[in-house]
Amino acid sequence: MAKAGGEMGISGESESIADKYFVCTECLVEGNVQSFVDLFYLTHALDGPGANGNQDDDDNSVGLASYETLQFLKARLTEAEVANRHAQHDTVFSSYMEVAKHYQGQQDYKTAIYFLTKALDVARLSHDVVREAEANQSLGLAQEKMGSIRAAIEYHETHRDLLLQAGLELPPDSGRHLIGAYKANAEELQRQGDYAAAIAFYDKSLKAASSLRDSAGEGLAYQQLGNAYQLQENFTKAAECFHKFLSICQETDDKIAEGAACSSLASAYEAMGDRASSIKYLEAFYEVALTTGELSAQREACGRLGIIFNSAGDFASSVHYFSKSFEISRSLGDQKAVDVARVNLGVAKGCAKKGVYMKVVNNNLEALLSWKNRRTPLDDAR
Repeated sequence: MAKAGGEMGISGESESIADKYFVCTECLVEGNVQSFVDLFYLTHALDGPGANGNQDDDDNSVGLASYETLQFLKARLTEAEVANRHAQHDTVFSSYMEVAKHYQGQQDYKTAIYFLTKALDVARLSHDVVREAEANQSLGLAQEKMGSIRAAIEYHETHRDLLLQAGLELPPDSGRHLIGAYKANAEELQRQGDYAAAIAFYDKSLKAASSLRDSAGEGLAYQQLGNAYQLQENFTKAAECFHKFLSICQETDDKIAEGAACSSLASAYEAMGDRASSIKYLEAFYEVALTTGELSAQREACGRLGIIFNSAGDFASSVHYFSKSFEISRSLGDQKAVDVARVNLGVAKGCAKKGVYMKVVNNNLEALLSWKNRRTPLDDAR
């Protein structure tokens, strides 16, 4: 049947509309009713706002498929329909996957999922485990793009299980997609305050990373598990996870992550009331930050050490670390941090001088008056 639609229109829009009616009609003439139904749905779904007159005339054809695209869709759909009549499942599967890939390229994941589901049904009908796994993987990726993480996890897990059933290994990229979906779901559950459920999915991500022998992935999973346990106020379990995170960082010589692990351990031990261990890991955090040259991390470590020593009554150590924090803040040009550090340092110095001051108040009135009038250092009065 020759194309007659090109002469029917007097504008790009009318030609495009004529094209879609022409191609749809071809499907019916050739006896491919299912192809007509699918193509009719697709071409009407493609009609953008311009088809309803909601855009300027120059943009009216933007939402309409090109004639080449229409022919591509018709070819694949009719190919699938004819092959289906002869039980040629491989051809049907490939045709639907090509259509789905086309729509994924257009970022139309809803339509892509429709054809991926059709491909999955064909693979199941033909008992083709490998193609069934392929369709599940593609559906998982499409659901991720749609933001449907729970659905993505189900498809990714099915993909993994089907490959194992077929005696095949899960490709590393596929495994990482599964890990990413687990973590995304865990993070959402954590935001909702469901820490127990979040921990369960972080644990799944840990096991998936372990099965891939992905040390960095394992370390990150332990870190996230520790953070979730902290939110749950299970500080003992949090510390266990952070210790494993630290060990992996040291094994892989990841200094940046090692500093983060030490910082997290310090927080966990402080929450448990173990001041000595908290100081130990804050000092380790500071030493690692010195080796990496991370000034912000150095400032954080010194500030936290200043606070913990001040609360312990070790004012000399508190002044030492607050002084470092103050100097680092100045070098970074962070005025807000400089102001905070200046106050902390002043408080620490005041606490350090308190004993001398009280001694002078109680025992040396002359020195007290000299300090008040001429700011003579109190140290000279001892």
